[in-house]
Amino acid sequence: MNILKAYEMFMQEQKFRGNSVYTLEYYERTLKMFLDFCSPDMDIEDLDIMIFKSYQLHLFESRKINKISVRTYARAVKVFYRWLYFEEYIDIDINRLNLMKANKEVILPLTDVEVKNLLALYDNTTILNCRNRTVIMLMLDCGLRLAEVVNLKCSDIDMNNRYIIVNGKGSKQRVVPFGSSLHAQLSAYYNYRSNITVVFDSLFLTQRNAPITNNTIKMLFARIKKKKGFSRIYPHLLRHTFATNFVYNGGNLEVLRVLMGHSTINITQIYIHLAAQMHLVNDNYNSNLDKLLDKKKQSSYKNYSVMAPPTGLEPVTS
Repeated sequence: MNILKAYEMFMQEQKFRGNSVYTLEYYERTLKMFLDFCSPDMDIEDLDIMIFKSYQLHLFESRKINKISVRTYARAVKVFYRWLYFEEYIDIDINRLNLMKANKEVILPLTDVEVKNLLALYDNTTILNCRNRTVIMLMLDCGLRLAEVVNLKCSDIDMNNRYIIVNGKGSKQRVVPFGSSLHAQLSAYYNYRSNITVVFDSLFLTQRNAPITNNTIKMLFARIKKKKGFSRIYPHLLRHTFATNFVYNGGNLEVLRVLMGHSTINITQIYIHLAAQMHLVNDNYNSNLDKLLDKKKQSSYKNYSVMAPPTGLEPVTS
C-alpha cells in the first residue's frame, strides 16, 4: 500500500473519531507536506525512523522553518506513524520517534496594565467593537481556546447561573463559570444581537451576520499586534494569562485542569512555574545586594576589616 492510500485511511479514521474541523485541517495541511517530501507513491513499508528525522531536517534547513514550527509539523507525522504501527501496517520502534529539540520560549502572561490597555482598545459603541471586546474578555475570564470561542452558541451560555458549556478538544464538554464583568459585557452584546435578524445560533457573528471563523479572530489579533505596545499579543496568550492568574490567586490546580479542559494534570502544572514568575515580577523583590549597597547603611561598613584566616591556615599569597 502506498503512503497516499494510508493517508486517506488515516483521515477517515480521524473523522470517525469525531475530531474537530480545526484538528482535521491541521492533519491535512501538515501531512500533505510530508507526502510531498516522501512522494505519494512511496510504499508505507519503507517508512522508518530515519525518514522521520530527515523530514524534520528538511523543514529546518531547506524550508527555513524554525525548530518550534518543525516540531508542530512533525507532531502530526508522529501521530500518523503511530497509527500505522498500531494498525500493524509498519513495524518500527515508535519510542524512537523523537521530535527535533528546540529551546522553549519563555511565556510571559499579560500584566494587569497590559490587560487594561487591551480592553481599552474596544468599547461598546458599535456592535463590532462590542463583539471584539466580548471575545477578548471571554478568553481572559474563562481561558477559552480560539476554536472554542468560534464554536460557542447562544444556547451554550447560561446568563442566570453565569456559566458556559464549552465544547472542547475531542468533543469533550466542560462547564466554565464567569464573573460579573463578563456577564455585563455579554448582556451588552446580546442587546446588539437582538436587534438584527439572525438565522444562526452561533454566538459571535461577522459584519455580514454570518458565524465567525478561526480566521476572524486571527485577523482581529493581527490588527491588535500592529498597535503600539501590543507586539507580543496572540490569542493563546490570553488563555495563559487566565490560568496563571488563577494559580497566582491561590486556585486549585485540579480545578484549573478541569476549567482548561486538559486531559492530564501534567499539562496544567506549567502554570505553577508561570505563577511563580508573576510573583517575582509583581511583588517587591528583596535583593540582598541592594541591602549591602544601601547608602544609608554604608556607615556600618566603615570599621570593616578583612577576616583573619582560621587557625592553622596561612593566607594565600601570590
